[in-house]
Amino acid sequence: MSDTEYHTPNEDIDDNVDESVSVDECISKANTYKASGNELYKQSKFKDSSECYQNGITWIEKIEKLEPSHKQLLSILYSNLCATCIETSDYTKAKENADNAILNNKDNVKAYYRRAQALFNTGSFEEALKDCEHLLKLDKNDANVNNLVRKINQKMKAAEKEQKKAFGGLFSKVGGLYDDRQIEMQNKKQKKYEDYLKGQREKGEDEMDFEAWEKFEQDEEVKREVERTNKVKEEDASKSKNQEDETPEFDEEDQKIINETKKMGYCYFGKKKDDTTQQTTPTNRTNNTVLPVRQTVSPESNVQEASKRAISSWNAQGTTYEEKDMTQWCKRKLEEVLMKAHYANEPSSNDSGKNILEMFNDINLDNLDNGNLSKLQKLAGMVHKSSIKPTSVEALEGDAQIAFIRGTRRYLFDFSCNINLEIKIDTNLESTKTENKKEEAQLSTYKGELELKEISSEMESGKSWKDYMKVNHKSTIKSEHEELVKDMMEIFKQSVSEKIEEFISEYKNQ
Repeated sequence: MSDTEYHTPNEDIDDNVDESVSVDECISKANTYKASGNELYKQSKFKDSSECYQNGITWIEKIEKLEPSHKQLLSILYSNLCATCIETSDYTKAKENADNAILNNKDNVKAYYRRAQALFNTGSFEEALKDCEHLLKLDKNDANVNNLVRKINQKMKAAEKEQKKAFGGLFSKVGGLYDDRQIEMQNKKQKKYEDYLKGQREKGEDEMDFEAWEKFEQDEEVKREVERTNKVKEEDASKSKNQEDETPEFDEEDQKIINETKKMGYCYFGKKKDDTTQQTTPTNRTNNTVLPVRQTVSPESNVQEASKRAISSWNAQGTTYEEKDMTQWCKRKLEEVLMKAHYANEPSSNDSGKNILEMFNDINLDNLDNGNLSKLQKLAGMVHKSSIKPTSVEALEGDAQIAFIRGTRRYLFDFSCNINLEIKIDTNLESTKTENKKEEAQLSTYKGELELKEISSEMESGKSWKDYMKVNHKSTIKSEHEELVKDMMEIFKQSVSEKIEEFISEYKNQ
């Protein structure tokens, strides 16, 4: 171990962080913490070294105008912070730090390599390969980069092999469509792994690396498939039992008579088939000549026949497993209905409630506790004009199929997306305006995002669509609007839930 003196994260390093300091002092502090972090990293004290690098970044960011040399130091600190994240398997954070390192110095070779490592471990093989290709242009003999490229190619080939094995010779026919599908599935898998890592960190539980997690997911999918198969078998058994219960009991003698009379054209329960019955048969036989007969089909029988029909004509009886890809249709329909979700509160100009805020002037707010202040704030929000509207739907990923299994249609889908939002609150009251001087409208506009983590036909029992929604604010909410925005978002989430149900209803009519 080196004898170099270094700071530890436990030292009081931020005593003067809010005071004015010189550029030289900031650079000196940043270099000190970089050296300390390097020393701790060599000792495998990754958490402590991470804190040192973060402290160094804090000191650099105190400089108002960064020179190229300052940015270079900042890039090194971010790159080193990325390395500690890789050692602790926090690959999502590692990528973010590598991005910042490259942003401050596009020539930081280590940052590109570390970002490629992070991307590889989150399953983003295509992106990792791009970073490696960039590095090989600089040095095609770099052993570390070439080794990483081999690992990436092995993973991609293994994934392709598994897919081809699952779908047989289909991919030899669809050509380039397979590549697009593979990328989409890989991106979806990466996002799911990142959500897993985030959830484990929030719970404070151990995390699996990508390979272990991927194997775990495959095992879980096998279990789910077994459960689905057993469920279908139970349903089929139940249907068969019902049909048996409805079938009249005949002994062997009865059944023999029925079969003989059918051959002779007689009805067992009558003398001879009447004219109506004969007309419903495909042909009439006269003097051994086959004559075509027009068949009458009622609308009700059409409906019943359609309900029994499978997806394709060759599987008309619905006895063979078959599925129809509905991904593109579902994506268009889902985006369409989500864009119609909304929240709006528009008090009437004649509403007496608009005078409530004026009466607040007579209330002594000093005598109110936090709970009553919160209630008062919500009451004020009721007379404000406010709205939430979607501006776009982004990152819509997933797939959907209509599967036909033993005569039963199953509408399968699994999607995730983000809805970009515009949130408006107008606190101006018409009663406070004068004829001669019209006050400017107190309109506050915020940007936000509603993340829909999972919209799936396999939603967990006991959960609602709201359980899979997460709100991200892209602009700072004023403190006086925080509670109101929370209430607005809850109502908007309900609107989104209703639109998802509308999507499912339309999907099941396909």
